[in-house]
Amino acid sequence: MLVSHAVEARPILTIYGDVAKQSFTREELMQLADRTIETETPWTEGQQVFLGVSAQKLLKTYDKQGHELKVHALNDYWSKMPTDEINKYNPVFAIKKNGEWMPIRDKGPIWVIYPLSEFNQYDNEILHSRMVWQVNHIEILEKE
Repeated sequence: MLVSHAVEARPILTIYGDVAKQSFTREELMQLADRTIETETPWTEGQQVFLGVSAQKLLKTYDKQGHELKVHALNDYWSKMPTDEINKYNPVFAIKKNGEWMPIRDKGPIWVIYPLSEFNQYDNEILHSRMVWQVNHIEILEKE
């Protein structure tokens, strides 16, 4: 029982860049969660339901609308999320898939999800490359 509480209290995400550095636990992110996306992805079978914090809300929380995000994964992979995509698609930093927390072995603890089924004409390798999984850091950058 003590182990599970320790895991829950451990930060899973750090946000930094053009803001004061801040870390979040899974539960803190759950309190901020504002968006559900139901979509298919190239890595899952059928429709999946993802819940998390939208990119728009994240930027609004820091009063940084118009900024870009650089999303980093546990394996040092990263991808930039341009402002125009944030405004058009409002991707989510998903912490739950089909009502369950996502473990690292299943692309968790955080997975960037775009509403691919809603915008299937834009379902392409560029968007796929931005769907970073095992996210652990987000850098807020001024738009280039």
